[in-house]
Amino acid sequence: MIRIDMSDYSRAAWGYWAALVSAGALALGWGAYACLSYSFMQWAQLLVLASLVVISGMLPARIPGTKAVVTAGDCFVFLGVIFLGVPAGIVLGALDLFTGTLRSSSRASSWVAMPACMAVTAFVAGHAFYLALAAHAGVTSRPLGGVQPLSLEELVLPLVLMSLVQYTVNSALVACLLALKSRRPVWRCWRDNYLQSSWTFFAGAFAAGLVYVAIMRFGLLYVILSVPVVAATIATYRAYFERFAEKTREAAEVSRLHLATVEALATAIDAKDQTTHFHVRRVQVYCERMGELMGLTPAEIKALKAGALLHDIGKLAVPDHILNKPGKLTEAEFERMKVHTTVGAQILERVSFPYPVVPIVLYHHEQWDGRGYPEGLRGEEIPLTARILSVVDCFDSAREERPYRRGMTPDEACAMLRRGAGGHFDPRVVEVFLRHLPRFEEEITAEGLDNRGLTNEEWEHRDLLGEEPAADAAHTPSQAHRSDAPHYLNQITNAHREVYALYEIARTFGSSLDIEDTVSVLVNKVGHVVPFDLCAVYLYDDEKGYARAAHVAGRHAECLRGRAVAPGEGVVGFVLANRRSSYLLDPMLDFQGVELPDGCDFRSMVALPLLKDERLVGALAVYSSEPRRYTDDHLRLLDTVARLASDALSNAMSHAQAESNALTDTLTLLPNARAMYVRYEQEAARARRTGKPFQVVMLDLDDFKQVNDTYGHKTGDRMLREVGRILQAQLREYDFLARYAGDEFVAIVQDLSAERSTSSSSPPTRPCTPPSRSTSSARPKTNPPAPPRSRPATWPRPR
Repeated sequence: MIRIDMSDYSRAAWGYWAALVSAGALALGWGAYACLSYSFMQWAQLLVLASLVVISGMLPARIPGTKAVVTAGDCFVFLGVIFLGVPAGIVLGALDLFTGTLRSSSRASSWVAMPACMAVTAFVAGHAFYLALAAHAGVTSRPLGGVQPLSLEELVLPLVLMSLVQYTVNSALVACLLALKSRRPVWRCWRDNYLQSSWTFFAGAFAAGLVYVAIMRFGLLYVILSVPVVAATIATYRAYFERFAEKTREAAEVSRLHLATVEALATAIDAKDQTTHFHVRRVQVYCERMGELMGLTPAEIKALKAGALLHDIGKLAVPDHILNKPGKLTEAEFERMKVHTTVGAQILERVSFPYPVVPIVLYHHEQWDGRGYPEGLRGEEIPLTARILSVVDCFDSAREERPYRRGMTPDEACAMLRRGAGGHFDPRVVEVFLRHLPRFEEEITAEGLDNRGLTNEEWEHRDLLGEEPAADAAHTPSQAHRSDAPHYLNQITNAHREVYALYEIARTFGSSLDIEDTVSVLVNKVGHVVPFDLCAVYLYDDEKGYARAAHVAGRHAECLRGRAVAPGEGVVGFVLANRRSSYLLDPMLDFQGVELPDGCDFRSMVALPLLKDERLVGALAVYSSEPRRYTDDHLRLLDTVARLASDALSNAMSHAQAESNALTDTLTLLPNARAMYVRYEQEAARARRTGKPFQVVMLDLDDFKQVNDTYGHKTGDRMLREVGRILQAQLREYDFLARYAGDEFVAIVQDLSAERSTSSSSPPTRPCTPPSRSTSSARPKTNPPAPPRSRPATWPRPR
């Protein structure tokens, strides 16, 4: 049983097909019924003509560049109309189309529709022939086989009219069906498929006239003898068409290779901008369909397709750190970005495209309100092709996931276009694009171009570093992260991503002198260039002789957080002791004595020393649960990051040391007067916030000068250090003691009750409640060697 598949027909196309088939069935039924009244001789002629129609239908010659074919069938159909009348022409026409469709199509819907179409066409064209013949030569509608022969001059006008009607009706009926099926304009379907085949109908009619005249003048025998000559002529035409078609195919192949080369270079350039391979192809599909809907010429559509591939070629002149900057560009950076339109146009001017590509590339950032660049064109001054590309490229770029931002949902991107209509974008282009967007999306999905996400590796880094995408993101990792792009594009993208990541690492390291911030940034940035399940940064303490995990991130980070490693202990200890990297040792050596969750097993790692000149700063270690996870490229990147991190950490440690020295008394190693003022402001702010007072106690050594004069300054220094030690021991851990100047010490204490603040040798200190910064007391005297006693005193001023 033959199944008529019409799954790709719209409701309108299905209805049109049914109406056409019904009309054709009526015409064919009428013709077949009329043929029943033919005589034996007429039936013999009909069978001969039908045989010739079938043979010619099996030997078609395709017109290069179109779907149309040339056969001798039209000539025999016209002969049937001339000799046997309209019914024979209907039957022969339907048979001709059925034979040709059976050979060229595998769909039963075409087997039915095309013969029906030709039956209707032959009915109309045959009656037009006899009407013209009656008006021109005074002949009735009877077939000419049994009447007085007519001259070629008398047949020319009716034959021309019949061929014209047959061509017009047949091509219009089929073009309407194709247009409804493909949702394209009727005139475009007619132009693409039937414009170049018109001459075949006229040639068939002219050949039919010549055969008729020859039969009437010389007899059927001479005509039969001329068949080999006609066949040789047809064979010659077939050979010519085949050679022409071969040349056309070669030209098409060269054009395809040229376009494929352009596409490969364009996608390679876009990879520099962290753009996926599918973005370029989607923009091309959108542009082609929009060009058809907006009524562009074939040359303009070809230009639009090429412009969709090459519109960002000028970004070769824009630095990577500007192209991929996460935040808003500065005015200077934006000015540099704008040169990509003019540079791209200058590059393509040397290619000499046969269609207008350069204006598309030059003006695709112009805006409808005249605020675009490079020339500030407004409205209709901007080429329509550039206006189409502007809308399409903005829409698809906004929906793309990038490493530094999530992509918009379809609704968000559509809302963005609506807001920009009349300002940024041509409102008519936006309206047409949004109206047909569902159909575009269906085509994008059918071609497998709907991948808008990051790679799995980029999502893995987000997960490890706690940078989860927004909850309303359009795509989940499982849906949006199929990395189907060619491998070479991934390599180009990764190369530029590497440059940008290293630039960001160096820039970020240079912006902070805090050790904690530096190690945190280091772990975060490592995740942008190297995949890991766990990453740890160890800082080495020269005085204590071991390294401690200063920052850990990733899965099961709590297992290593704060862990101390001595040189020679585990893989990290090996790296610290030998001051060279390691990636071949068992990573589980670093987890001796650590309780890991069940099923957690690290199977590969890289550990590198952090060295500044000859100074050991620490170590960087990354771990993965996958075996042999790290390649030579990973080692190279980590080595570069380690060198940058070593410099940054060394600077941070030096800064911390300098800051500590600036706040420390070098003699007693207690905080100095500067540190005391800082601590006082902190306590004052706390007191204002909580309403709880704190106490400031000033202590000094009476007659300390006698010690220096009697025993010397070295002994005096020893005494000051010992006094500082004794005072510190008398205070609580969270109390503060500073050497203010000379023999004066200041203590800042909290939550001290009145009973605890009194002593037998001195009155109680007065609580210090901001903003007051002074207390009053008596000043007891002591002998020089005696330990100091507390006394309330006026708030000391720097000397």
